[in-house]
Amino acid sequence: MSILGIIPARGGSKRVPRKNIRALAGKPLIVYSIEAALASKKIGRLIVSTDDDEIAAVSREYGAEVPFLRPHNLAEDTTPDQPVFQHSLDWLRENENYTPKIVLNLRPTTPFKTPQIIDEVIQTIVDTRADVVRTMSRVEGVHHPYWMYLLDDGQACPYMKDLDLSDYYQRQLLPQVYRINGVVDAIKTSLVYEGNILHSNNMRGVVISDYESIDIDTEFDFMLCECMLNLKCMETKK
Repeated sequence: MSILGIIPARGGSKRVPRKNIRALAGKPLIVYSIEAALASKKIGRLIVSTDDDEIAAVSREYGAEVPFLRPHNLAEDTTPDQPVFQHSLDWLRENENYTPKIVLNLRPTTPFKTPQIIDEVIQTIVDTRADVVRTMSRVEGVHHPYWMYLLDDGQACPYMKDLDLSDYYQRQLLPQVYRINGVVDAIKTSLVYEGNILHSNNMRGVVISDYESIDIDTEFDFMLCECMLNLKCMETKK
């Protein structure tokens, strides 16, 4: 079964400028995802979809393919993933007669993904014949949706309106729920074209640790990851 890994990495990040190629503990952020994907035993091919020449050059230097530059209209702040994947698949089909069965979304902002996580997600979509498999994280305690509120002009209203919160006054009473973390998504190519990759009645989840699911979206996230990687390097040298 042909499996294509796509790292979507546009050049115009705003909250953390140029974050996809900003140095994180000594190497560009995107390189962590490239290295994990290239070490996977199950990915057949890895490409980076970018609109940016510098990101393309860094990606090629570390072993990823960049067969095209993404059009700028598909690299805006509000551009969703689905048309980006459709563009990649269209280009590869039209120019190389290549169409994979499964597409992996390997976001460059999650540097703690591992080859083992990638391979488990792939194995899950193959074994279960799901349309989508996503990595997920456990939601604990104060982050649980049962304990969340909406604010309307300062007035707090429970987000889950039909619940009696007195039944869930301790975290141990809360049902276990999971959130999508965006570390690795496996998607059938047919769904990329024919459905909605964000919603499927045939979706599976692979649970990973909080550490592995960190996503860099702010300067604080960047500093946190740098500290964790530096500490890991120090422990390795002991």
